[in-house]
Amino acid sequence: MYEKIKPLLFKIDPENAHHLAEIALSTARRCPLFFNWMTEKYFIDDEILHQNIWGLNFLNPVGSAGGFDKNAKMIHALPSLGFGWGELGAVTPKPQVGNEKPRVWRHIEEESLQNAFGFNNDGVDEIANRLDKIYPFILPLCMNIGKNKTTPDEQAVEDYKILVSKLKDKVDFFTVNVSSPNTPNLRKLLNEEFISNLFKELKAITSKPILIKLSPDMEIDLAINVAKTAIENGADGIIATNTTVDYSLVKNPQNRGGLSGKVLKEKSYIMFVHLAKEFFGKTTLISVGGIDSAEEAYKRIKAGASLIQVFTAFIYKGPELLKEINEGIIKLLKKDGYSHISEAIGADLEKIDLTALEAEIVEENQVMNIPKKPTKLELKIYRRKEFKKHLYKK
Repeated sequence: MYEKIKPLLFKIDPENAHHLAEIALSTARRCPLFFNWMTEKYFIDDEILHQNIWGLNFLNPVGSAGGFDKNAKMIHALPSLGFGWGELGAVTPKPQVGNEKPRVWRHIEEESLQNAFGFNNDGVDEIANRLDKIYPFILPLCMNIGKNKTTPDEQAVEDYKILVSKLKDKVDFFTVNVSSPNTPNLRKLLNEEFISNLFKELKAITSKPILIKLSPDMEIDLAINVAKTAIENGADGIIATNTTVDYSLVKNPQNRGGLSGKVLKEKSYIMFVHLAKEFFGKTTLISVGGIDSAEEAYKRIKAGASLIQVFTAFIYKGPELLKEINEGIIKLLKKDGYSHISEAIGADLEKIDLTALEAEIVEENQVMNIPKKPTKLELKIYRRKEFKKHLYKK
């Protein structure tokens, strides 16, 4: 079904297409027959995937990533699409229009998106009113929280405190978003002093889980230190990663916003593995970024992810992808002799050789002198990798 409407959607500006999808999916409560049929078709509920994390029941590990449902309008449709949990937002204390349009672009050849939304949302009060009508929900709900663009950095903690105070009884857990590239100076808050103070303040407000979401563009040592600081001050988990500003990953980038989708796959995976090697067994790890198949999802799980998230690949492949991922994970678990997903989480972590993995990627990214017209494979590698200084000789 999705493949039939996708060509039409892709003729529309991507933000307008998402808005149309939001309108359609917001009718789930009023169209029970259709959405119940979709749930039967796409939602995978198998005990081999069931997990209880932080006292919450996750029927499958695949969640919607932040940005998918910014204003909490599509919650009823989540199970109908196949999601096992949902991350809403990002929400800010005051309503925010976000950055100027256009602010989202498709990179179709690379199966990726670039967005410069800037935390556009209806504000915490309006979103809290919507959640009042639906919470508690049948699936775990997470809220991605961020500061308003106009809030000075020195007052940023207050924005996050307002959000947790107003939403602590309306969602199941939180993601602290200080890693979006679309709010000026937001990533400057990814430092140990700010993170220490922030989590101390937030954990004094609620006992519900609060996670930190990290950027794929951080230096590894800084990412580890920031994550360690967050955990020492009460963080209940790590989400890796947000979007990247490495524009060399796509052929025709815009000069603003963050990239998501297939081009983020390697950066996200490497950052996740670095963090997993430090924190697996010490906190809950969630992987997001470039996950577009059961094999990639299972790879993240065996590297230490208890949960995963999908957004951009869903835009390109539709709800059938979520069904394929969950059914594929089940097949891969059984193939490896596991009777439950918990047995596979982190199973490959010790065997992953980061030095070799990074060396392989560096080798692929190295500048090459090609004295002839490039082959299709060489051109694909060129477009996909970081070849800023690469010049083909005529």
